[in-house]
Amino acid sequence: MTDKVNALKTASPKNPRFGSGKTTRTVEYEASITAAASAVGDKHILASGLSFADRISGLRANSAGTPALTTATDNDLGFFSKNEAGDYVELGGTGVGKDILWDGVTLATALTSPNLLTTLNASLDHSKNIGELLGLSVDEEPFGGVYLVLTTNVATTAVGPLLLRLAIDIDEATTAG
Repeated sequence: MTDKVNALKTASPKNPRFGSGKTTRTVEYEASITAAASAVGDKHILASGLSFADRISGLRANSAGTPALTTATDNDLGFFSKNEAGDYVELGGTGVGKDILWDGVTLATALTSPNLLTTLNASLDHSKNIGELLGLSVDEEPFGGVYLVLTTNVATTAVGPLLLRLAIDIDEATTAG
């Protein structure tokens, strides 16, 4: 009998994905971001139903690819919840949650990085779960869950077929058993 060791774990021994026994879920997102279909402050809901114990482990252009979004020059990525009126409100207070992952990044270059989450925010500690990033405890988790939201702060002027296509990798919360 031979022991088979995951080559990826050996190559990246400090990556929490290979030592935590987490279940990873991938959510695909696609939306038109042409001038006719966008406005300042648009919120793209990339993933929903997240908990504070979940961790966003990756964000990348999906297999269909995303072109250089030359007019997408000021984008924030962060966490929101819904209030009683059904409006999205940022978590952690005003100015905290909406841009905790990205603040004012440009998507104007080709989105070819294997992980846009850390490529566009080199200082992000992506080993932390959502609650740790926001500085909130599980007792403060909103009813209905957490939403991962990309906010476009500049309206695009692009014309023609232009699709934002992303894949979001989420390490789901697990319980000891």
